Order: sequence, then structure tokens, then C-alpha cells
Amino acid sequence: MSKEEQLAVKVKRFIKAPRKRVYAAWTDPAQLTKWFGPATVVTRKLTADVRVGGSFHWECTNPEGEEVIISGEYREVVPDRRIVFTWRLEEDDDWKDHNSMVTVEFFDQTDGTEVRLTHENLPTKPSRDDHEQGWNSVLDKLDEFTV
Repeated sequence: MSKEEQLAVKVKRFIKAPRKRVYAAWTDPAQLTKWFGPATVVTRKLTADVRVGGSFHWECTNPEGEEVIISGEYREVVPDRRIVFTWRLEEDDDWKDHNSMVTVEFFDQTDGTEVRLTHENLPTKPSRDDHEQGWNSVLDKLDEFTV
């Protein structure tokens, strides 16, 4: 396994909602603020300008009570099919001068949508493990939100 593969998260999830509905949950800021983030994280503020070159800024509190800021830029936006954005934890030594990349793809399935999320170029294995847990929780919340 290459270092790149070791520092990546890949999650597939079946969501019981049509692809347009699932995509809208990811791209409409009003919807995004209602569900985004792992179950153990509290969102304080989330802004998203979902267009190529647009940015997102997420202020949250982790389970340990630490305030965390995550930011990124949208690199690719293909309506109802694919979103690609950078992801960076602000004020974290492991993330100093480091960007990772998140790709979310949407595929029609019988009675729903398959979401494939890939988070590449994470800075460390512990970060990868935390993000794997986090993204699984995020997709659980997405499934509940889009029902």
C-alpha cells in the first residue's frame, strides 16, 4: 500500500433519497448547516459558497471541547454528480501548510443514491483514522436528514 493510500479515507454509503436531493443537501448552505458534521461535533458556524473557486468555513467544537476551524475551496462542482474541495484544519501543527482533498460522488441506485467519499492527502495516520470515523458519522447524519 502506497503512502498516499495509507493517508486516504474511502467511504461508500447508500442513501435512501434521490440523487438530486442528496446533492442539494451537500450544496445548499441552508441544508448543509442542518446536518453536516459528525454526531459528536457541535457546529458553531458554517458558510459555504459552492462553486468552483468558492470557499467554505466551518467552526465547530470537538468532543474534547476544543474549538476547531476547518476551511477549504471548491475545485470542481458538477451538478448532481460530483463535488471536489480542499480541506484544512486551521491552527493545527499537523496541518501547517497542508491541504487535503475531498471528493464526493453521487450515483443513482434503485430507491436511492450511492455516495462515494474519498478524502486524500491527510497529514498523519491518526488524522486519517479520525477522519474515517468522522466521515462515516457525517454520512449517517446525511442519510437521516434526507429521508
